[in-house]
Amino acid sequence: MNNYKTFKKVAGVFTLSVVITGCASNSSTESSTWDTKRVLCVAAGGLAGVALDGAGNRGSDNKSKAAGALVGAGLGAIFCAPGVVLDGDQDGVEDKKDDCPYTPLGTAVNEVGCSLDDDKDGVANTIDQCPNTPAGAKVDVTGCEIITDQDGDGVLDEADQCPDTIAGTAVNAVGCDENVAIVLDGVFFEYKSFDLTADSKVLLNKIASKLIAADAQVLVAGHTDSVGGNAYNIKLSDKRAASVKDHLIAQGVSEQSISSQGFGEDNPIATNNTDEGRAKNRRVEMQIQN
Repeated sequence: MNNYKTFKKVAGVFTLSVVITGCASNSSTESSTWDTKRVLCVAAGGLAGVALDGAGNRGSDNKSKAAGALVGAGLGAIFCAPGVVLDGDQDGVEDKKDDCPYTPLGTAVNEVGCSLDDDKDGVANTIDQCPNTPAGAKVDVTGCEIITDQDGDGVLDEADQCPDTIAGTAVNAVGCDENVAIVLDGVFFEYKSFDLTADSKVLLNKIASKLIAADAQVLVAGHTDSVGGNAYNIKLSDKRAASVKDHLIAQGVSEQSISSQGFGEDNPIATNNTDEGRAKNRRVEMQIQN
């Protein structure tokens, strides 16, 4: 019974203290929201008051415990009041605004008190051994990029143009079947032109990064369907292949590692008697030389 009465008194003190603290915070000119941290301070202070009263006075009655809770709650409210600045980890961000209140001494932090992470890989600068990893890269606990070869062909994923080759397939420098030319699906040109479309440039940017990583020797081959004269088609396919080569060079591929050539209609991979077949024949390929 005595325990129940004690609980009622202490609970009443807690409830009253929290409501008063929350309302006071809510009416503050500094904030229009409930001050959660200050309320937690009140609760922690109240618990500490009860505990200290019990430890120091084993025979204390209900009133004594309630008084201890009230004193503790009051001290908690004072310590977390808007005018009191506490900075437990001494990082220059007061505890009320500190989302990471236990950063090691001397750690450089941001405006909410958390360790800086300049490359935003999830690993703080203080332990990041690779502080300039590319955006979106998967990293290990030291902040360094995890390099993998998911298809086990001996070509790392960062350079692999064909990351799902069948086990045992002999591959070239970019991880594709060494006996098959790579058709650049999605690379298109403006109508009757050798100017690349905007979407094609985006695709080629990704291809360029893998060619650079693989240090590949490449021949860009242009092909057409059989519509039009052969001389015209050879000229058009040559210009389109050169356009792809020039864009890849602009993205960082070495001029010494890439060349281009137009083959016109001479090497069809489908029939030229249907629209579908002619569409397949109008293509640009990469032939990897190493």
